[in-house]
Amino acid sequence: MQQQRTWAKNGGAEAKRWLRLAGALASLLLPATAHAQGPPLPLARLAVVRDSLGRLLAADPRPDTLRVVRLNTLAFALRTNEAPQAQRLARQALALAQRLGFARGLVEAHFNLGYGYRVRNQYDSAIYHSQQALAWATRTGNRYTQTRAYYNLARIYTEQGNYAAALGPSLDGLTLAHAIANPRAELIQLVQAGRIELALDEVAAARTYIEQARRLVPAAHDPLGTGFVYYGLGDISRRQGQWAAARRYYIQARAMYGQVYNERGLLPVEIAIAEMTDRLGEHAAAQRTTAGLLRRARATGTPEQVAQAALLLARTWLPARPDSARRYASLSLAAARPHHLRLEAHDAAQVLAQASDQLGQGHAAYQYQLLASDYADSLSSADTRRRLAAIQTRALRSRTHIQLDLLQQQQAVERLRHRLQVAGLGGLVLLALALAGGLRLYYRRRQAAREAALRQRLAADLHDDVGNLLTQVSLQADLLREAPATSPEQAEDRLQRLSATSRRATRQMADVVWGLHTSTLTLPELLTHMRDHAYEVLPPAGLAIDFAVAPEAGARHPSPLTCQYFYLIYKEALHNAVKHARQATQVTVRVFADGPRLGLRVQDDGHPPAAPAPGRAEGHGLRNMRQRAEALGGTLTLASGPEGFTLVAWLPIV
Repeated sequence: MQQQRTWAKNGGAEAKRWLRLAGALASLLLPATAHAQGPPLPLARLAVVRDSLGRLLAADPRPDTLRVVRLNTLAFALRTNEAPQAQRLARQALALAQRLGFARGLVEAHFNLGYGYRVRNQYDSAIYHSQQALAWATRTGNRYTQTRAYYNLARIYTEQGNYAAALGPSLDGLTLAHAIANPRAELIQLVQAGRIELALDEVAAARTYIEQARRLVPAAHDPLGTGFVYYGLGDISRRQGQWAAARRYYIQARAMYGQVYNERGLLPVEIAIAEMTDRLGEHAAAQRTTAGLLRRARATGTPEQVAQAALLLARTWLPARPDSARRYASLSLAAARPHHLRLEAHDAAQVLAQASDQLGQGHAAYQYQLLASDYADSLSSADTRRRLAAIQTRALRSRTHIQLDLLQQQQAVERLRHRLQVAGLGGLVLLALALAGGLRLYYRRRQAAREAALRQRLAADLHDDVGNLLTQVSLQADLLREAPATSPEQAEDRLQRLSATSRRATRQMADVVWGLHTSTLTLPELLTHMRDHAYEVLPPAGLAIDFAVAPEAGARHPSPLTCQYFYLIYKEALHNAVKHARQATQVTVRVFADGPRLGLRVQDDGHPPAAPAPGRAEGHGLRNMRQRAEALGGTLTLASGPEGFTLVAWLPIV
């Protein structure tokens, strides 16, 4: 242990000497010179950095903070072009940084892991590590990496189609990037904000954000960020059907990316360029280019890139060579289906149906058309969820939008009424007026009833959940003021308890606000929210997560109120486990169904208390859970034994 302390003490001085000797690393993270990693290195410098750091790591295996820095630096440098190796290095850096208690090493290790998991579409792990990076960056005052963690979270939620969740980190990151006057960070945040707006079909707003980012290009000095700008402009032009402009922007993006990415990293933009070439009617050129891209994708690319390149090649051959089109479309479908790439699989099935029909294979064409229809239904469902997220986002951003919609509806009714009057249909007009009056009265009464119920529910939630926590915050604050601590350790302990209670009150308030927007909540959204909450509260408490949903439960369609109460019971159960499960290492969560009921089981493997504890038997939280279950006609049972504490709740589905 003493030897490790000596190594850690000397790590900073050795890092300074290493920095002077290796000028190629000047733009990367080093503990003596910077608090954040810089932009990706050009390919020529990347090779030098990779070889130099690889030799240093092999020659000096001492487990000190300098090794953490080197591991993180190499992982960051390789994250774009050698993602698997970067992920392994980041995991090594995280393990060593945790052993040494090296906070800045934890920041970068968590960020690198969050980036890697996002690229591999493992979103739960990506969210967890990005949130950890954000927390450690905040704790160490690393505001630049805070902006990077915000960006990663916004990018993850955008790729999931959860635009309401993406908006918060995006705007927080943009505000912070502007506050620290970092043009590169602000440029990337602006591009991400534009991506969210484009996904919500707000093309004008998306162009505004990306044009603002474009003005920062000279100050950012970042080829990758410049490539993001051009790629975003290409996506906007593509959405508007402006194929020539889209290709021009993609070519400019490719020129910027070429300074940083290897051939594998360039595949997405080159596929986009080839598609625009085909859209412009240059089919022969598109075929030649795409054939080479497909070979590269099959050699080094991802399944998504293989599916996209093969699909594009199939489309170029469809008019003249349906047999070739069928072969490439089959390859695209084979690459897309195992990896749940629904859009590519749908388009490949459509091309297969058209090619089979042209070849006179009617039965095969029919089967592929059925498959395309199945994917179309799935995509339509996903599109519906995205539109719902867009509605929620707009509601969170401004009430003015809702008022404007209501005003436009009223104006439309008035215009319709005027046209009916002009047409001379007096009797129908009178009937319409009477009906409109009745509907308006009915709407007002129903709206009043809904508002009364909402106020009652909101008051109960605030009183039961947030009110209790705020009372604790007040008492703890009074204790800090009226009873001075006898030691720094006691003061720190009181402050930590006050901070933890405040954060819990904040989470409770967020859940109350979330509950106000659950009128159309569905079970898939509920399960996603449950998983997110578990990864938010359990890993920081040292508890592993075992979360599973029975197939029969996933197919059910409970009412929004059932979904809301189900989540509130689940959230309180997790809090109960974190607070009271002694020596627990894992929390097991199961969601299942039995006939018309939806079930929840939360079990920890901790040791039960010798006598019934207030928090576990007659406490405020358990009483709330029981009351919520009984309010819907459900049940809640508790069991404590050698295997741990178990909570089982049953709620009616309808």
